[in-house]
Amino acid sequence: MCHLQELYAKYARKGLVVLGINSVDDKAIAKQMLEENGVQFPNILDTSEDAWKAIQQYETFRGWSAVPMTYLIDRDGKVMDAWYGFDKKRTEEAFKKLKLDE
Repeated sequence: MCHLQELYAKYARKGLVVLGINSVDDKAIAKQMLEENGVQFPNILDTSEDAWKAIQQYETFRGWSAVPMTYLIDRDGKVMDAWYGFDKKRTEEAFKKLKLDE
């Protein structure tokens, strides 16, 4: 999460949008985690039954857990990359595809 916050702080002025979606924690736990990690990008908390059904469908389809999942989407809405879990190196390499440093 901290690495995503660093990328958000660095590239938000160049059009990067980071959106966190939490479908697991209760509101108090989620809020505490965001505050402790200095997260400033928008986050959605949806622990509804519909959210759980969507996650379960994805897990069944892919054969592994969908949380946490990172998607890199370009300005045109095209998914440039997606991966499961936190991987700092993969995140940095994926962001190069967006060419935000140009």
